[in-house]
Amino acid sequence: MKKILPLLLLSFALIVPGCSPLTGCQLSGYVPNSKYQITVIKDGKTYIYLGDSNSGGTINYLSTVGCGNVSMVIRLIKSNLSLSASPSSIYLPSPASTVTITGDLFDQTYGMPRVEYFDSNGYLVGSVYATSVSGSTSLTASVPDLSSAYSGSYQIQVTNMTSQGYYAHTVGIANVSAYGRDRYDSDGDGYYDDEDCDPYDPYRNTWCGGCPEDPTAIICP
Repeated sequence: MKKILPLLLLSFALIVPGCSPLTGCQLSGYVPNSKYQITVIKDGKTYIYLGDSNSGGTINYLSTVGCGNVSMVIRLIKSNLSLSASPSSIYLPSPASTVTITGDLFDQTYGMPRVEYFDSNGYLVGSVYATSVSGSTSLTASVPDLSSAYSGSYQIQVTNMTSQGYYAHTVGIANVSAYGRDRYDSDGDGYYDDEDCDPYDPYRNTWCGGCPEDPTAIICP
């Protein structure tokens, strides 16, 4: 995390001052009252926007590059089901090799469902595909590599591939807990070692003041 954050902040520093004005755009002839992902390719760059269709099937969305050059429109479906995972507790030093998720609406018609693990901050920590689906109510999948995960709460999200050939139908979430690998704060400065630029010096911790010699650090606003 400590290597990624400075780069993300630098990206914002470069992008924000030159923000493009937003343009209200419309696309007609789609399923009413639905959510869509609109992909635009302009000057070799890809832009992705979200929009909602009204009762007449017209999608309204905001664009930073105008209303043309739409290359793809994908309907997003969210069923928001509460799923169950077995085992529901993961011992991180030696996790189970597979997990069984039960619920409903699992569909392998167009491809095996995707199974993703997110931590409590919403970061993706692992992604696999189901190895088998039983009816529409149960699936089995391998447990992804969790060697970099820490103890805490996680969500397993199941997504089906739709007829468009994209993983666009989010079925639901199963909650699980993980234990056996706690995060450390060696110098007691309130920053975990994996987010501290100097884990053993309590006076050097943030990227915005503690470690200016790091080449990836940026000047904080």
